[in-house]
Amino acid sequence: MTMLGRYHIDECLGEGAMAEVYRAHDPEIDRPVAIKVLKPDYARDKEIGARFLREARAAGALSHANIATIFDVGETQGIAYIAMELVNGQPLDRVLQQQGRMPYERVLAIGRQLASALAYAHRAGVVHRDIKPSNILLSADGQTAKLLDFGVARIGDVDQLGRTQVGQLIGTPRYMSPEQALGLPVDHRADLFSLGVVLYEMVTGKVAFPGTALATLAIQIAQEKVEPIDRCTADCPPGLRFIIDKLLSKKPEQRFAVGEALERALAREIVAHDDKPGAKRGLALRFKLPLTLAIVTAAALFACTTTTLAREQRTLEQMAITSGGSIASFVTNNAAVVAAENAGLGANEQDWSSLQAFATTAARDPAVRDLIVADTSGVIRAAGDPRLVGRRYRPTIGEAVMPGGGSSTVSAAADAGKGAGIRFVHPILYAGARFGTVDLVTRRTALDAAIDGARASLMLLSLVVMLAVLLVGYLSGAMVARPLARLRKALDEAAGSAFALRISHRRGDEFGAAFDAFNRAAAAIEPRLAGDDVGEQAVLATRITPVKRAA
Repeated sequence: MTMLGRYHIDECLGEGAMAEVYRAHDPEIDRPVAIKVLKPDYARDKEIGARFLREARAAGALSHANIATIFDVGETQGIAYIAMELVNGQPLDRVLQQQGRMPYERVLAIGRQLASALAYAHRAGVVHRDIKPSNILLSADGQTAKLLDFGVARIGDVDQLGRTQVGQLIGTPRYMSPEQALGLPVDHRADLFSLGVVLYEMVTGKVAFPGTALATLAIQIAQEKVEPIDRCTADCPPGLRFIIDKLLSKKPEQRFAVGEALERALAREIVAHDDKPGAKRGLALRFKLPLTLAIVTAAALFACTTTTLAREQRTLEQMAITSGGSIASFVTNNAAVVAAENAGLGANEQDWSSLQAFATTAARDPAVRDLIVADTSGVIRAAGDPRLVGRRYRPTIGEAVMPGGGSSTVSAAADAGKGAGIRFVHPILYAGARFGTVDLVTRRTALDAAIDGARASLMLLSLVVMLAVLLVGYLSGAMVARPLARLRKALDEAAGSAFALRISHRRGDEFGAAFDAFNRAAAAIEPRLAGDDVGEQAVLATRITPVKRAA
Protein backbone atom coordinates (compact mmCIF):
# COMPACT_ATOMS: atom_id res chain seq x y z
CA MET A 1 0.00 0.00 0.00
CA THR A 2 1.51 3.26 -1.19
CA MET A 3 -1.50 5.57 -0.88
CA LEU A 4 -4.33 5.83 1.59
CA GLY A 5 -6.70 8.57 0.52
CA ARG A 6 -4.57 11.68 0.17
CA TYR A 7 -1.76 10.30 2.33
CA HIS A 8 1.45 8.93 0.86
CA ILE A 9 2.50 5.85 2.86
CA ASP A 10 6.26 5.73 3.46
CA GLU A 11 6.89 2.77 5.75
CA CYS A 12 5.42 0.59 8.47
CA LEU A 13 6.39 1.79 11.93
CA GLY A 14 4.94 -1.12 13.89
CA GLU A 15 1.83 -3.05 14.75
CA GLY A 16 -0.24 -3.82 17.77
CA ALA A 17 -2.86 -6.40 18.60
CA MET A 18 -5.53 -4.77 16.48
CA ALA A 19 -3.94 -2.10 14.30
CA GLU A 20 -0.92 -1.22 12.20
CA VAL A 21 0.91 2.12 12.21
CA TYR A 22 2.58 3.67 9.17
CA ARG A 23 4.70 6.73 8.57
CA ALA A 24 2.97 8.84 5.93
CA HIS A 25 3.03 12.29 4.37
CA ASP A 26 0.12 14.68 4.17
CA PRO A 27 0.60 16.71 0.95
CA GLU A 28 -2.13 19.21 1.76
CA ILE A 29 -0.24 20.68 4.71
CA ASP A 30 3.16 19.18 3.84
CA ARG A 31 3.90 17.41 7.08
CA PRO A 32 4.68 13.87 8.21
CA VAL A 33 1.97 11.99 10.09
CA ALA A 34 1.41 8.60 11.65
CA ILE A 35 -1.45 6.62 10.11
CA LYS A 36 -3.16 3.91 12.19
CA VAL A 37 -5.37 1.42 10.40
CA LEU A 38 -7.21 -1.65 11.67
CA LYS A 39 -5.83 -5.04 10.77
CA PRO A 40 -7.80 -6.84 8.08
CA ASP A 41 -9.49 -9.22 10.55
CA TYR A 42 -10.93 -6.27 12.45
CA ALA A 43 -11.43 -3.97 9.46
CA ARG A 44 -13.96 -6.42 7.95
CA ASP A 45 -16.16 -6.03 11.03
CA LYS A 46 -18.31 -2.97 10.35
CA GLU A 47 -19.24 -2.55 14.01
CA ILE A 48 -15.59 -2.50 15.07
CA GLY A 49 -14.75 -0.05 12.27
CA ALA A 50 -17.57 2.27 13.29
CA ARG A 51 -16.52 2.20 16.94
CA PHE A 52 -12.92 2.73 15.87
CA LEU A 53 -13.86 5.94 14.11
CA ARG A 54 -16.36 7.07 16.74
CA GLU A 55 -13.93 6.74 19.62
CA ALA A 56 -11.10 8.28 17.59
CA ARG A 57 -13.25 11.33 16.84
CA ALA A 58 -13.98 11.70 20.56
CA ALA A 59 -10.27 11.49 21.34
CA GLY A 60 -9.55 13.93 18.49
CA ALA A 61 -11.02 16.74 20.59
CA LEU A 62 -8.18 16.36 23.08
CA SER A 63 -5.33 18.87 22.92
CA HIS A 64 -2.61 18.35 25.50
CA ALA A 65 1.18 18.50 25.48
CA ASN A 66 1.40 14.88 26.62
CA ILE A 67 -1.26 13.43 24.32
CA ALA A 68 -0.49 12.60 20.70
CA THR A 69 -2.70 14.91 18.63
CA ILE A 70 -5.20 13.37 16.21
CA PHE A 71 -5.32 15.36 12.94
CA ASP A 72 -7.80 13.42 10.87
CA VAL A 73 -10.20 10.50 11.13
CA GLY A 74 -11.90 8.87 8.17
CA GLU A 75 -12.53 5.92 5.94
CA THR A 76 -11.29 5.38 2.42
CA GLN A 77 -11.11 2.35 0.17
CA GLY A 78 -13.11 0.54 2.85
CA ILE A 79 -10.31 1.11 5.38
CA ALA A 80 -10.88 3.11 8.56
CA TYR A 81 -7.85 5.21 9.52
CA ILE A 82 -6.60 7.74 12.02
CA ALA A 83 -3.97 10.35 11.07
CA MET A 84 -2.12 11.53 14.13
CA GLU A 85 0.95 13.39 15.30
CA LEU A 86 4.22 11.67 14.38
CA VAL A 87 6.49 11.73 17.42
CA ASN A 88 10.18 10.98 17.06
CA GLY A 89 11.04 8.62 19.84
CA GLN A 90 10.53 5.13 21.18
CA PRO A 91 7.63 3.43 22.95
CA LEU A 92 8.16 2.92 26.66
CA ASP A 93 8.07 -0.87 26.44
CA ARG A 94 11.05 -0.84 24.08
CA VAL A 95 12.94 1.59 26.32
CA LEU A 96 12.34 -0.64 29.35
CA GLN A 97 13.41 -3.69 27.37
CA GLN A 98 16.66 -1.98 26.37
CA GLN A 99 17.51 -0.11 29.57
CA GLY A 100 15.72 -1.96 32.36
CA ARG A 101 14.42 -0.04 35.37
CA MET A 102 14.55 3.75 35.37
CA PRO A 103 15.91 6.14 38.01
CA TYR A 104 13.06 7.24 40.24
CA GLU A 105 13.68 10.91 39.37
CA ARG A 106 12.82 10.13 35.75
CA VAL A 107 9.84 8.04 36.80
CA LEU A 108 8.50 11.00 38.78
CA ALA A 109 8.89 13.37 35.82
CA ILE A 110 7.29 11.02 33.28
CA GLY A 111 4.59 9.95 35.74
CA ARG A 112 3.62 13.57 36.37
CA GLN A 113 3.26 14.19 32.62
CA LEU A 114 1.06 11.11 32.17
CA ALA A 115 -1.04 12.02 35.20
CA SER A 116 -1.57 15.48 33.73
CA ALA A 117 -2.63 13.95 30.39
CA LEU A 118 -5.09 11.59 32.07
CA ALA A 119 -6.52 14.34 34.25
CA TYR A 120 -7.15 16.45 31.15
CA ALA A 121 -8.75 13.57 29.23
CA HIS A 122 -10.94 12.52 32.15
CA ARG A 123 -12.23 16.08 32.54
CA ALA A 124 -13.21 15.89 28.87
CA GLY A 125 -15.09 12.65 29.54
CA VAL A 126 -12.63 10.40 27.70
CA VAL A 127 -11.38 7.23 29.40
CA HIS A 128 -8.42 5.48 27.79
CA ARG A 129 -8.82 1.96 29.23
CA ASP A 130 -5.63 0.65 27.62
CA ILE A 131 -2.77 2.36 29.44
CA LYS A 132 0.35 0.29 28.85
CA PRO A 133 4.01 0.93 27.97
CA SER A 134 3.47 0.34 24.24
CA ASN A 135 0.90 3.17 24.24
CA ILE A 136 3.37 5.61 25.85
CA LEU A 137 5.88 7.21 23.51
CA LEU A 138 9.03 8.86 24.86
CA SER A 139 10.64 11.65 22.86
CA ALA A 140 14.12 11.26 21.40
CA ASP A 141 15.69 13.02 24.41
CA GLY A 142 13.65 10.86 26.80
CA GLN A 143 12.25 13.89 28.64
CA THR A 144 8.72 14.07 27.20
CA ALA A 145 6.03 11.38 27.26
CA LYS A 146 3.14 11.20 24.80
CA LEU A 147 0.07 9.07 25.47
CA LEU A 148 -1.29 7.30 22.37
CA ASP A 149 -4.52 5.60 21.31
CA PHE A 150 -7.07 7.47 23.37
CA GLY A 151 -10.47 5.93 22.88
CA VAL A 152 -9.29 3.18 20.53
CA ALA A 153 -8.86 0.81 23.46
CA ARG A 154 -12.63 0.59 23.91
CA ILE A 155 -12.76 -1.78 20.95
CA GLY A 156 -11.05 -4.38 23.11
CA ASP A 157 -14.42 -5.01 24.80
CA VAL A 158 -15.35 -7.43 22.03
CA ASP A 159 -13.64 -10.02 24.22
CA GLN A 160 -13.14 -8.95 27.79
CA LEU A 161 -9.61 -10.29 28.19
CA GLY A 162 -8.35 -10.19 24.61
CA ARG A 163 -8.46 -12.72 21.81
CA THR A 164 -6.55 -15.92 21.19
CA GLN A 165 -5.54 -17.39 17.91
CA VAL A 166 -3.98 -20.84 17.70
CA GLY A 167 -3.38 -20.72 21.43
CA GLN A 168 -1.46 -17.41 21.27
CA LEU A 169 -2.42 -14.27 23.15
CA ILE A 170 -3.10 -11.23 20.96
CA GLY A 171 -2.76 -8.15 23.09
CA THR A 172 -2.11 -8.38 26.81
CA PRO A 173 -4.43 -7.83 29.75
CA ARG A 174 -1.41 -7.38 32.02
CA TYR A 175 -2.13 -3.69 32.62
CA MET A 176 -5.92 -3.79 33.04
CA SER A 177 -7.66 -2.91 36.29
CA PRO A 178 -9.33 -5.39 38.68
CA GLU A 179 -12.76 -4.17 37.65
CA GLN A 180 -11.89 -4.87 34.01
CA ALA A 181 -10.64 -8.33 34.98
CA LEU A 182 -13.89 -8.98 36.86
CA GLY A 183 -16.06 -7.74 33.99
CA LEU A 184 -17.42 -4.85 36.04
CA PRO A 185 -18.22 -1.35 34.79
CA VAL A 186 -15.15 0.85 34.71
CA ASP A 187 -14.53 4.58 35.00
CA HIS A 188 -11.49 6.88 34.92
CA ARG A 189 -10.01 5.18 37.99
CA ALA A 190 -9.26 2.13 35.85
CA ASP A 191 -6.79 4.30 33.92
CA LEU A 192 -5.13 5.28 37.20
CA PHE A 193 -4.70 1.62 38.18
CA SER A 194 -3.12 0.86 34.80
CA LEU A 195 -0.79 3.84 35.16
CA GLY A 196 0.22 2.48 38.57
CA VAL A 197 1.14 -0.84 36.92
CA VAL A 198 3.28 1.05 34.39
CA LEU A 199 5.00 3.12 37.08
CA TYR A 200 5.70 -0.06 39.08
CA GLU A 201 7.42 -1.57 36.05
CA MET A 202 9.42 1.61 35.44
CA VAL A 203 10.64 1.70 39.04
CA THR A 204 11.40 -1.99 39.53
CA GLY A 205 12.18 -3.18 36.00
CA LYS A 206 9.69 -6.03 36.59
CA VAL A 207 6.09 -6.48 35.52
CA ALA A 208 3.64 -6.10 38.37
CA PHE A 209 1.69 -9.23 37.47
CA PRO A 210 3.99 -11.89 36.00
CA GLY A 211 1.34 -14.47 35.05
CA THR A 212 1.28 -15.78 31.48
CA ALA A 213 -2.11 -17.47 31.23
CA LEU A 214 -5.16 -15.23 31.06
CA ALA A 215 -6.87 -16.88 34.03
CA THR A 216 -3.72 -16.53 36.14
CA LEU A 217 -3.35 -12.89 35.19
CA ALA A 218 -6.98 -12.16 36.00
CA ILE A 219 -6.66 -13.71 39.47
CA GLN A 220 -3.39 -11.88 40.17
CA ILE A 221 -4.84 -8.53 39.10
CA ALA A 222 -8.09 -8.95 41.02
CA GLN A 223 -6.77 -10.56 44.21
CA GLU A 224 -3.01 -10.66 44.69
CA LYS A 225 -0.74 -7.88 45.86
CA VAL A 226 2.34 -7.03 43.86
CA GLU A 227 5.80 -7.77 45.20
CA PRO A 228 6.77 -4.86 47.51
CA ILE A 229 8.82 -2.27 45.69
CA ASP A 230 11.45 -2.08 48.42
CA ARG A 231 12.29 -5.74 47.78
CA CYS A 232 13.04 -4.98 44.15
CA THR A 233 14.88 -1.68 44.51
CA ALA A 234 16.39 0.17 47.42
CA ASP A 235 16.49 3.72 46.06
CA CYS A 236 12.77 4.33 45.48
CA PRO A 237 11.68 6.97 48.03
CA PRO A 238 8.79 6.17 50.39
CA GLY A 239 6.61 8.87 48.86
CA LEU A 240 6.75 7.33 45.39
CA ARG A 241 6.19 3.84 46.83
CA PHE A 242 3.05 5.12 48.58
CA ILE A 243 1.76 6.70 45.35
CA ILE A 244 2.23 3.48 43.36
CA ASP A 245 0.73 1.32 46.12
CA LYS A 246 -2.31 3.62 46.27
CA LEU A 247 -2.74 3.43 42.50
CA LEU A 248 -2.62 -0.39 42.71
CA SER A 249 -5.43 -0.60 45.26
CA LYS A 250 -7.92 -3.30 44.27
CA LYS A 251 -10.90 -1.09 45.12
CA PRO A 252 -11.34 1.99 42.88
CA GLU A 253 -12.41 4.15 45.84
CA GLN A 254 -9.04 3.51 47.53
CA ARG A 255 -7.10 4.96 44.60
CA PHE A 256 -6.63 8.63 43.84
CA ALA A 257 -10.04 10.09 43.15
CA VAL A 258 -8.96 12.03 40.06
CA GLY A 259 -5.88 12.49 37.90
CA GLU A 260 -5.31 15.96 39.34
CA ALA A 261 -4.82 14.45 42.81
CA LEU A 262 -2.22 12.05 41.40
CA GLU A 263 -0.46 14.87 39.57
CA ARG A 264 -0.29 16.95 42.76
CA ALA A 265 1.10 13.98 44.72
CA LEU A 266 3.83 13.42 42.12
CA ALA A 267 4.59 17.16 42.03
CA ARG A 268 5.01 17.19 45.82
CA GLU A 269 7.38 14.25 45.58
CA ILE A 270 9.43 16.04 42.91
CA VAL A 271 9.67 19.13 45.12
CA ALA A 272 10.67 16.98 48.09
CA HIS A 273 13.41 15.38 46.00
CA ASP A 274 14.67 18.80 44.84
CA ASP A 275 14.70 20.17 48.39
CA LYS A 276 16.49 17.15 49.87
CA PRO A 277 18.71 15.57 47.24
CA GLY A 278 20.63 13.53 49.79
CA ALA A 279 19.40 10.17 50.98
CA LYS A 280 20.69 10.55 54.52
CA ARG A 281 18.46 11.84 57.30
CA GLY A 282 20.93 14.44 58.59
CA LEU A 283 21.23 16.02 62.02
CA ALA A 284 18.51 15.76 64.60
CA LEU A 285 16.36 18.85 65.09
CA ARG A 286 17.73 19.48 68.59
CA PHE A 287 21.19 19.91 67.02
CA LYS A 288 20.16 21.41 63.69
CA LEU A 289 18.22 24.28 65.28
CA PRO A 290 21.01 25.52 67.57
CA LEU A 291 23.57 25.17 64.78
CA THR A 292 21.40 27.19 62.44
CA LEU A 293 20.86 29.86 65.09
CA ALA A 294 24.59 29.84 65.90
CA ILE A 295 25.56 30.34 62.25
CA VAL A 296 23.13 33.20 61.78
CA THR A 297 24.11 34.77 65.10
CA ALA A 298 27.82 34.37 64.33
CA ALA A 299 27.39 36.15 61.01
CA ALA A 300 25.47 39.00 62.67
CA LEU A 301 27.99 39.24 65.52
CA PHE A 302 30.91 39.25 63.10
CA ALA A 303 29.39 42.13 61.15
CA CYS A 304 28.52 44.10 64.30
CA THR A 305 31.84 43.37 66.01
CA THR A 306 33.86 44.33 62.95
CA THR A 307 31.96 47.57 62.53
CA THR A 308 32.08 48.43 66.23
CA LEU A 309 35.78 47.63 66.53
CA ALA A 310 36.60 49.74 63.47
CA ARG A 311 34.72 52.69 64.95
CA GLU A 312 36.32 52.15 68.36
CA GLN A 313 39.76 52.05 66.79
CA ARG A 314 39.13 55.27 64.88
CA THR A 315 37.90 56.96 68.08
CA LEU A 316 40.92 55.84 70.10
CA GLU A 317 43.32 56.86 67.32
CA GLN A 318 41.68 60.27 67.16
CA MET A 319 42.16 60.65 70.92
CA ALA A 320 45.81 59.66 70.56
CA ILE A 321 46.27 62.14 67.71
CA THR A 322 44.68 64.89 69.76
CA SER A 323 46.95 64.09 72.71
CA GLY A 324 50.06 63.85 70.53
CA GLY A 325 49.12 67.04 68.75
CA SER A 326 49.02 68.87 72.07
CA ILE A 327 52.55 67.65 72.89
CA ALA A 328 53.75 68.67 69.42
CA SER A 329 52.22 72.15 69.83
CA PHE A 330 53.86 72.57 73.24
CA VAL A 331 57.27 71.59 71.86
CA THR A 332 56.76 73.86 68.84
CA ASN A 333 55.87 76.87 71.00
CA ASN A 334 59.02 76.47 73.07
CA ALA A 335 61.15 75.92 70.00
CA ALA A 336 59.68 79.03 68.35
CA VAL A 337 60.86 81.31 71.17
CA VAL A 338 64.44 80.01 71.01
CA ALA A 339 64.46 80.01 67.20
CA ALA A 340 63.23 83.63 67.13
CA GLU A 341 65.99 84.73 69.54
CA ASN A 342 68.66 83.14 67.34
CA ALA A 343 67.20 84.41 64.09
CA GLY A 344 69.17 87.69 64.02
CA LEU A 345 72.45 86.25 65.30
CA GLY A 346 75.39 84.81 63.42
CA ALA A 347 76.11 81.10 63.41
CA ASN A 348 78.75 81.46 66.16
CA GLU A 349 76.45 83.56 68.31
CA GLN A 350 73.35 81.33 68.25
CA ASP A 351 72.56 79.45 71.46
CA TRP A 352 70.40 76.33 71.15
CA SER A 353 71.42 74.78 74.47
CA SER A 354 68.16 75.67 76.23
CA LEU A 355 66.18 74.04 73.44
CA GLN A 356 68.35 70.93 73.63
CA ALA A 357 67.80 70.77 77.39
CA PHE A 358 64.08 71.02 76.79
CA ALA A 359 64.23 68.27 74.16
CA THR A 360 66.19 65.99 76.47
CA THR A 361 63.61 66.49 79.22
CA ALA A 362 60.69 65.96 76.84
CA ALA A 363 62.25 62.76 75.50
CA ARG A 364 62.10 61.23 78.98
CA ASP A 365 58.29 61.24 78.76
CA PRO A 366 57.22 57.59 78.20
CA ALA A 367 54.72 58.78 75.58
CA VAL A 368 57.52 60.32 73.41
CA ARG A 369 59.55 57.97 71.23
CA ASP A 370 61.54 60.42 69.02
CA LEU A 371 61.92 64.21 68.98
CA ILE A 372 63.79 66.36 66.45
CA VAL A 373 63.84 70.14 66.06
CA ALA A 374 65.39 71.46 62.81
CA ASP A 375 65.94 75.05 61.68
CA THR A 376 64.98 76.51 58.32
CA SER A 377 68.26 75.41 56.77
CA GLY A 378 67.52 71.78 57.66
CA VAL A 379 70.08 71.44 60.45
CA ILE A 380 68.99 69.56 63.57
CA ARG A 381 69.35 71.97 66.52
CA ALA A 382 67.77 69.79 69.24
CA ALA A 383 66.84 66.13 69.57
CA GLY A 384 65.85 63.49 72.08
CA ASP A 385 69.01 61.71 70.95
CA PRO A 386 71.83 64.29 71.39
CA ARG A 387 73.95 62.49 68.78
CA LEU A 388 71.64 63.79 66.06
CA VAL A 389 72.33 67.46 66.84
CA GLY A 390 74.18 69.20 63.99
CA ARG A 391 73.18 66.62 61.36
CA ARG A 392 70.96 67.21 58.37
CA TYR A 393 67.27 66.61 58.90
CA ARG A 394 65.80 64.16 56.39
CA PRO A 395 61.97 64.02 56.41
CA THR A 396 60.51 60.52 56.50
CA ILE A 397 58.55 59.60 53.39
CA GLY A 398 56.19 56.73 52.52
CA GLU A 399 54.31 56.59 55.81
CA ALA A 400 50.50 56.28 55.79
CA VAL A 401 48.86 59.62 56.50
CA MET A 402 46.35 59.71 59.34
CA PRO A 403 43.46 62.23 59.40
CA GLY A 404 42.72 64.75 62.12
CA GLY A 405 46.15 66.28 62.64
CA GLY A 406 45.11 69.92 62.31
CA SER A 407 48.15 72.05 61.51
CA SER A 408 50.44 69.02 61.90
CA THR A 409 51.01 66.35 59.31
CA VAL A 410 50.22 63.06 61.06
CA SER A 411 51.34 59.66 59.82
CA ALA A 412 51.82 56.12 61.12
CA ALA A 413 55.48 55.76 62.10
CA ALA A 414 57.16 52.44 61.40
CA ASP A 415 58.49 50.30 64.22
CA ALA A 416 62.21 50.81 63.44
CA GLY A 417 63.08 48.68 66.48
CA LYS A 418 61.47 51.13 68.87
CA GLY A 419 57.84 50.13 68.63
CA ALA A 420 55.16 51.57 66.35
CA GLY A 421 54.22 55.19 66.81
CA ILE A 422 52.40 58.23 65.47
CA ARG A 423 54.52 60.91 63.78
CA PHE A 424 53.66 64.62 64.03
CA VAL A 425 55.49 67.03 61.71
CA HIS A 426 54.69 70.56 62.84
CA PRO A 427 56.06 73.84 61.44
CA ILE A 428 57.78 76.27 63.88
CA LEU A 429 55.99 79.58 63.45
CA TYR A 430 56.63 82.86 65.26
CA ALA A 431 55.02 86.18 64.40
CA GLY A 432 53.85 84.70 61.11
CA ALA A 433 57.37 83.63 60.07
CA ARG A 434 58.60 80.03 59.80
CA PHE A 435 61.76 79.19 61.76
CA GLY A 436 61.98 75.40 61.29
CA THR A 437 60.24 72.08 61.85
CA VAL A 438 59.39 69.85 64.82
CA ASP A 439 59.34 66.10 64.10
CA LEU A 440 57.72 64.29 67.06
CA VAL A 441 56.89 60.57 67.32
CA THR A 442 54.62 59.41 70.14
CA ARG A 443 54.32 55.77 71.15
CA ARG A 444 51.23 53.67 70.27
CA THR A 445 51.62 51.38 73.27
CA ALA A 446 48.68 52.75 75.22
CA LEU A 447 46.59 53.10 72.07
CA ASP A 448 47.21 49.51 70.95
CA ALA A 449 46.54 48.25 74.48
CA ALA A 450 43.20 50.08 74.47
CA ILE A 451 42.32 48.64 71.05
CA ASP A 452 43.30 45.14 72.16
CA GLY A 453 41.19 45.57 75.27
CA ALA A 454 38.19 46.67 73.22
CA ARG A 455 38.70 43.72 70.87
CA ALA A 456 38.93 41.28 73.76
CA SER A 457 35.78 42.70 75.35
CA LEU A 458 33.85 42.40 72.12
CA MET A 459 35.11 38.84 71.58
CA LEU A 460 34.11 37.88 75.11
CA LEU A 461 30.69 39.43 74.63
CA SER A 462 30.28 37.57 71.32
CA LEU A 463 31.29 34.30 72.95
CA VAL A 464 28.76 34.77 75.73
CA VAL A 465 26.04 35.58 73.19
CA MET A 466 26.98 32.53 71.09
CA LEU A 467 26.84 30.23 74.10
CA ALA A 468 23.48 31.68 75.08
CA VAL A 469 22.13 31.20 71.54
CA LEU A 470 23.42 27.61 71.41
CA LEU A 471 21.79 26.86 74.75
CA VAL A 472 18.48 28.46 73.79
CA GLY A 473 18.58 26.74 70.40
CA TYR A 474 19.28 23.34 71.94
CA LEU A 475 16.51 23.75 74.50
CA SER A 476 14.11 24.96 71.79
CA GLY A 477 15.03 22.03 69.57
CA ALA A 478 14.49 19.63 72.43
CA MET A 479 11.09 21.19 73.16
CA VAL A 480 10.10 20.65 69.52
CA ALA A 481 11.73 17.23 69.15
CA ARG A 482 9.92 15.61 72.07
CA PRO A 483 6.35 16.14 70.83
CA LEU A 484 7.45 15.32 67.28
CA ALA A 485 8.91 12.04 68.53
CA ARG A 486 5.65 11.31 70.30
CA LEU A 487 3.63 12.00 67.18
CA ARG A 488 6.00 9.92 65.06
CA LYS A 489 5.75 7.01 67.48
CA ALA A 490 1.96 7.19 67.36
CA LEU A 491 2.03 7.15 63.56
CA ASP A 492 4.43 4.18 63.55
CA GLU A 493 2.17 2.25 65.91
CA ALA A 494 -1.04 3.22 64.14
CA ALA A 495 -0.69 0.76 61.26
CA GLY A 496 -0.08 -2.19 63.57
CA SER A 497 -2.97 -1.33 65.86
CA ALA A 498 -5.45 -0.46 63.07
CA PHE A 499 -5.50 3.11 64.47
CA ALA A 500 -6.99 1.85 67.76
CA LEU A 501 -4.94 4.36 69.79
CA ARG A 502 -5.14 8.00 70.79
CA ILE A 503 -2.63 10.59 72.02
CA SER A 504 -3.41 11.96 75.48
CA HIS A 505 -2.16 15.47 76.14
CA ARG A 506 -2.87 18.80 77.83
CA ARG A 507 -1.07 21.00 75.37
CA GLY A 508 -2.69 24.18 74.13
CA ASP A 509 -0.11 24.96 71.44
CA GLU A 510 0.35 23.91 67.81
CA PHE A 511 1.51 20.45 68.84
CA GLY A 512 -1.66 20.03 70.83
CA ALA A 513 -3.60 20.87 67.67
CA ALA A 514 -1.52 18.29 65.74
CA PHE A 515 -2.27 15.65 68.39
CA ASP A 516 -5.96 16.47 68.17
CA ALA A 517 -5.82 16.16 64.38
CA PHE A 518 -4.20 12.73 64.71
CA ASN A 519 -6.90 11.65 67.16
CA ARG A 520 -9.64 12.81 64.78
CA ALA A 521 -8.03 10.97 61.88
CA ALA A 522 -7.64 7.81 63.94
CA ALA A 523 -11.28 8.02 65.04
CA ALA A 524 -12.39 8.27 61.41
CA ILE A 525 -10.13 5.48 60.11
CA GLU A 526 -10.55 2.91 62.91
CA PRO A 527 -14.20 1.94 62.19
CA ARG A 528 -13.47 1.65 58.46
CA LEU A 529 -10.61 -0.77 59.09
CA ALA A 530 -12.69 -2.73 61.58
CA GLY A 531 -15.51 -3.06 59.03
CA ASP A 532 -13.42 -4.55 56.19
CA ASP A 533 -14.85 -7.76 54.75
CA VAL A 534 -12.53 -10.57 55.78
CA GLY A 535 -14.00 -12.74 53.04
CA GLU A 536 -13.25 -10.28 50.30
CA GLN A 537 -10.68 -12.48 48.59
CA ALA A 538 -13.14 -15.37 48.35
CA VAL A 539 -15.81 -13.10 46.90
CA LEU A 540 -13.43 -11.73 44.30
CA ALA A 541 -12.41 -15.24 43.32
CA THR A 542 -16.00 -16.10 42.42
CA ARG A 543 -16.30 -13.00 40.20
CA ILE A 544 -13.45 -13.70 37.77
CA THR A 545 -14.79 -13.57 34.21
CA PRO A 546 -14.34 -16.94 32.48
CA VAL A 547 -11.83 -16.90 29.64
CA LYS A 548 -12.76 -18.28 26.25
CA ARG A 549 -9.96 -19.85 24.29
CA ALA A 550 -10.05 -20.50 20.57
CA ALA A 551 -10.10 -24.08 19.47
